[in-house]
Amino acid sequence: MLNITISRRVFIGAAMYLVTAPIFASTTNKHTQLTEVQSDGQFFSALELTLLIDVAEIMLPRTTTIGATDAHVIPVLDGLMLTWAGTKTKKQFKSCIQQIMTLAMDTHQKSYLELSLNMRQQLLEQLDITAFANKKTDLSSNYRRLKEMVFHVFYTSEKANPDFVLIPGEYHGNLTKQQLAKVSSGIKL
Repeated sequence: MLNITISRRVFIGAAMYLVTAPIFASTTNKHTQLTEVQSDGQFFSALELTLLIDVAEIMLPRTTTIGATDAHVIPVLDGLMLTWAGTKTKKQFKSCIQQIMTLAMDTHQKSYLELSLNMRQQLLEQLDITAFANKKTDLSSNYRRLKEMVFHVFYTSEKANPDFVLIPGEYHGNLTKQQLAKVSSGIKL
């Protein structure tokens, strides 16, 4: 792990969590185009982090805007496992990682980490379709929960959403149309 750390407040449900997470040292495998994490995180192993970073980046790739890696989604998720996650959630995320590895092996007779970027994208695209079509399997439930957290951490990050305000503005009660127009345009009442 590098000495650089990030701190972020993450609001989940009715509580706010302060998460401090290290930025992971990694290398890029030129053959598979996979970012390989070099050391274990606070909760997940290096292998698990490698898979999670790849899954998150496939879900939220860098395009003309930042991707999941740029927003440090998985380091924050790793930190949340210590501050927020209960036993059931920890088990669910670990199980999801193993289920994705098993799915890759069953589908392609190769480890997820050995698949080409195109094959990993196709595998996750099919998993996504299946997980939302049949919500009753463990894999479906685990994958949907992981995806929910990846998107939540991403969209509440300062890099992805610099203007994010948990509770914007003040409470004004009943407003007239004119007062609402003023408030909506940024004018204080």
